[in-house]
Amino acid sequence: FARAFGTNNLPDCSNLCHESTSVALARTIGIGKGSVSLQDLHEADLIVISGQNPGTNHPRMLSALEIAKQHGAKILAINPLREAGLLRFDNPQKPTGLAGRGTGLADRYLQIRSNGDLALWQALGHLLLERGAVDRDFVARHTVGFDAWAAHLRDLDRAAVVAATGLDWAEIEAAAELFATSDKIVNCWAMGITQHRHAVATITEFVNVALLQGMIGKPGAGLCPVRGHSNVQGDRTMGIWEKAPDAFLDALGAEFG
Repeated sequence: FARAFGTNNLPDCSNLCHESTSVALARTIGIGKGSVSLQDLHEADLIVISGQNPGTNHPRMLSALEIAKQHGAKILAINPLREAGLLRFDNPQKPTGLAGRGTGLADRYLQIRSNGDLALWQALGHLLLERGAVDRDFVARHTVGFDAWAAHLRDLDRAAVVAATGLDWAEIEAAAELFATSDKIVNCWAMGITQHRHAVATITEFVNVALLQGMIGKPGAGLCPVRGHSNVQGDRTMGIWEKAPDAFLDALGAEFG
């Protein structure tokens, strides 16, 4: 309708909340949206929640986390504040929740310094490489640039990581152990990641670690940018975008004149 009046000025909620996600994912995996379904959360061994408080902003997600915990999943929360909604969920639709015997959520909680996430995820990649927690077949078949990335992380400055994150190195090692011992990992993030100056670089590092362990394209694993509006991804898919690619616009023109 807007284009019929001659404008391509079609901003939507993606421009505000997950623009950095769209840029980083498009550059790395070729599509600017998540690679998981709700079922993958239910089946994951490890769910990582960065810069997001589901209890406040995405309460529907708490039910999925509850199911995941019942299936044996571990949750790693990464957030500057210890949010109550990341610690426990008392489901009001169940007797146990009403009785205050709900579900514990975060198994490990990293109270990271604001905007320290890029340093943390480079440290996680460094430690996973160090202990050989690498899906070599996946890396060889589905990625490019691995050797350069690995060389960059080999000489990581651990003191700089500690300073940037505000975490003890032992805390980071314990988090890396969760990654190394999990076969199916879903990595979730929201505004606490996307609104920082280094958001695109940080989300790129999320992808790097997922690729390192082959955590894309299999059940119970993948990348999960958590969005507050249910049709944000659909908007972009149908071209509600001020930077729509030429191929899409040409096809639209050919179809509708």
